[in-house]
Amino acid sequence: MTVTTDLPWWGRGAVVVAVTALIGAVVWWAFDFGKLFGHVNGRELDARYAVVEMEASRLRTDASTLRVQNSQLESDLAMSRGAERALSREVTALATENTQLKEEAAAFRRLIADTERQAAGRRR
Repeated sequence: MTVTTDLPWWGRGAVVVAVTALIGAVVWWAFDFGKLFGHVNGRELDARYAVVEMEASRLRTDASTLRVQNSQLESDLAMSRGAERALSREVTALATENTQLKEEAAAFRRLIADTERQAAGRRR
């Protein structure tokens, strides 16, 4: 007993190729269908990418500008703090000098008052 197929080997090969091509076509169609209804549009994505890239570039520029401004402000702050410390030392020195001058003025007033009392005592 011999078993024979209805199709020769080249016929079966053609069917396999046809089925593979059909499956590939369905997959391709499904991919295009998904792009159409899934909003996967290359031009639209490129446009969005360009907008996002411009925004990123603008933000990088803004960030560098803000870094420069920040360093300038930190420098100004450091100078202000240095000037504040110098003025604070000067205020302290002037307060000490003021206290000394008040003490000397009080001593001179006492000396003048004592001198006036002694002069008044001699006149009598």
